[in-house]
Amino acid sequence: MGTIRMRIQAIDWTMGDVGSVFVGLKGGSCRIDWGDGRTSSFKAYPYEVYPQHESHVYPGKCKKSGNIFDVVIISSGDNIVFFNTGCIDMEILEVDISRCPELERLHLTGPVRKINTSFNRSLKELSIHDAYEMSLDLTQNRDLEQLEIRGYDKERLDISKCDKLWYLDCGTSRMKEIAISNNSALKEVIFWDHCPLNGRSLRFINKTLDKNNGSLTIIHL
Repeated sequence: MGTIRMRIQAIDWTMGDVGSVFVGLKGGSCRIDWGDGRTSSFKAYPYEVYPQHESHVYPGKCKKSGNIFDVVIISSGDNIVFFNTGCIDMEILEVDISRCPELERLHLTGPVRKINTSFNRSLKELSIHDAYEMSLDLTQNRDLEQLEIRGYDKERLDISKCDKLWYLDCGTSRMKEIAISNNSALKEVIFWDHCPLNGRSLRFINKTLDKNNGSLTIIHL
């Protein structure tokens, strides 16, 4: 059975006591332990994978005290194929997807400083809305097809093992180098004009896009 663990912390903010996740199942069912003695459960949609939203309101006093909760999502089989961290106003301290090898789509909507995707060989889509100070290693994600990474502040992004990747949206990232292989399927690249990408990387990206009949979009602020 697939298992995802997430450690979250309440903060003194509007919805700082509301935990929420989006989970997409391919058949079967799922149970969520919210870490305060409460649980919720749901079944997969019968005909398609549809991300289902589950939320939980923790005791109001937890906002002032900054309580930490360990959320555990357990499925009836290897059937969790989509996961979105959801929690907008609660602090996300940790996300562990190492026991969910069937995961195909992962969206990190809150600031997560570290994510280990090395056990998720089926991952096809990864969206990171706030990658500031994040450690990211994609060398084991060779089936990855789409990557959206915003706020990435490391100098180098290595996607040289992700030859199936065709879509890359760098958003507000600040990398100077993007490493891709000669076999890259890259067809669409987006980044903002303040991205300090060096000339060598830009030339190689353009060469790859030309080969694949792709396009480069630079957003001017």
